[in-house]
Amino acid sequence: MSKRSSKHDASDAIGSQLRRYYQSVEQEPIPGQLLDLLEKLDEAERSGGSSGGH
Repeated sequence: MSKRSSKHDASDAIGSQLRRYYQSVEQEPIPGQLLDLLEKLDEAERSGGSSGGH
C-alpha cells in the first residue's frame, strides 16, 4: 500500500465517521429552551419590535 493510498483511506474513514456523527446529531430533538427563544423572536418580529439596533 502506497503512502498516498494510505492517506486517502484514512481521509475516507474520517469522512465516513463525521457523516455518521452529524447524521445522528440531526436526529436529536431541538431543546425546549431553544424552541422557546425562537418563538419569542418570531413574536417580536410579528409585532414589529427589534432589539437588534438596526
